[in-house]
Amino acid sequence: MTLRPLPESAVGDWDHEADVIVVGYGISGVCAALAAQEGGADVLVLERGGGSEGLCGGVFYLGGGTAMQKAMGWDDTPEAMEAMLRVALGPGMVDEAKLREYCAGSVAHFDWLVASGVPFTVGPDEEGTVFTAALPDGYVSMGSQHYEGGGLIWAGGEGAYPNDQAAVPVPRGHIARGVPADEDLYEGAATRALLRSAEARGIKALYQVDARRLIVDEDAAVVGVECRTPNGLVRVRARAGVILTTGGFVMNDEMLVKHAPQAVELDVMRLGHEGQDGLGIRMGQAAGAEAIHMDCVDVTLMGFTPPIISKAGLLINGAGQRFINEDTYYGRIGIEVFRESRETLYLLLEDSTYFPEAARRRPRFVAETIEELEGEAGLPPGSLVSTVELYNAHAAKGEDPLFHKRPPFVKPIVEPPFGLIDLSPVPAPGGGDGVNYVRTPNGQRVDVRSLAVMTLGGLKTTIDSEVVDLDGQVLPGLYAAGRCSAGLAVYGYCSGISLGDGSFFGARAGRAAAARAAALR
Repeated sequence: MTLRPLPESAVGDWDHEADVIVVGYGISGVCAALAAQEGGADVLVLERGGGSEGLCGGVFYLGGGTAMQKAMGWDDTPEAMEAMLRVALGPGMVDEAKLREYCAGSVAHFDWLVASGVPFTVGPDEEGTVFTAALPDGYVSMGSQHYEGGGLIWAGGEGAYPNDQAAVPVPRGHIARGVPADEDLYEGAATRALLRSAEARGIKALYQVDARRLIVDEDAAVVGVECRTPNGLVRVRARAGVILTTGGFVMNDEMLVKHAPQAVELDVMRLGHEGQDGLGIRMGQAAGAEAIHMDCVDVTLMGFTPPIISKAGLLINGAGQRFINEDTYYGRIGIEVFRESRETLYLLLEDSTYFPEAARRRPRFVAETIEELEGEAGLPPGSLVSTVELYNAHAAKGEDPLFHKRPPFVKPIVEPPFGLIDLSPVPAPGGGDGVNYVRTPNGQRVDVRSLAVMTLGGLKTTIDSEVVDLDGQVLPGLYAAGRCSAGLAVYGYCSGISLGDGSFFGARAGRAAAARAAALR
């Protein structure tokens, strides 16, 4: 199979055509399709699966003063949101123009999502809502993140160091709450709602259509897509633009080895579906597009996400020392572990902060004293003892001057027995229970890896999602959004930023392509 673009002159008859062709029908694709149609364009969606692929969770990272934030009494501004995200998503690496546009347009985008069918129910929770699940520590949480109520969660470590130094902490994770009873809240509720809206508005979609390469005219403008179907090749003409929303490349071994080899070396869990093979990125590159941040990944430290009370413990490296504030966003911890190639990683808990039904992993080492625990784990003599002594001395005053953990999670480690849960990226050979598997609430053993990865790099685009070439020039007729483009997250992440910037820049791609269609008429 060649990815090299097919010259338009080699096309005989077109099998289908529309003003705007959208390749991929996830969150970015459906938002692109809806926005393009609203702009007056005739839209056709090409989807290789039987429906929307890769439906992800239900959190959108939005802010700046949305109706949901205001209903719950939170004051937010685009400037505060921008300052926080600049720190959280990769200091010095974030696309400033995109970040500014995203934050300035976040409120309007929230309103557009609501108008497009996303069930963002505004207002306090009703009694008995499924969102409020109290853990033994008294914190109300959603996974490992604090649920504020009214559909808002603290989704990116807004209140933790260093993000809290950039702006006054405000919750910005927005959850679709008015979800039909027969649908899963977390797995694509918003995307399904948008797909229903697209169907109701008459947007055409073809399934089991696998895009293989772009079609270009004599001026190198993109004018269509060649696709493979169960019935053979088809050529689809785009009168104004092709929008690629095909996802990342986490399932492509060759691309991972080339761009993020550590993910392969550590044999991480891959967050994605089989369609995350980088095809859209490679199609764009073959047409002359630039791809950036291809080494950047979001990393989740599995086993540390639930429950919130684990943040009262200490993350310990192979030297018996802490290296980060445990209450920070878990993606930041994962990236730190991944980038620093930490081979040994433990979570130290005492008896009062270990809840098997929540943590699910059993400690690898347990002892009545910290000194004994240190010896059991084979840590350097005196390392863990001195770490805990120093931490406890400050924790007794509710302080953590070394790593700035927040007072609610600063608790002296004094109540035996003490345990070390092994979260090492590479489990020790023949490790005990909880090292390379977890137990579900019903006792089932499930194999697990300590790190889970999602790729963040992709095609370089403008604020209107136009794909640019190696000289920084726009490739006429080609747009991209979602994880096949380089979005806001670089070497940093917030829960909901994929749905957030994917939907936002997907819609902008649709509007830009529709405007091009109108100009070409």
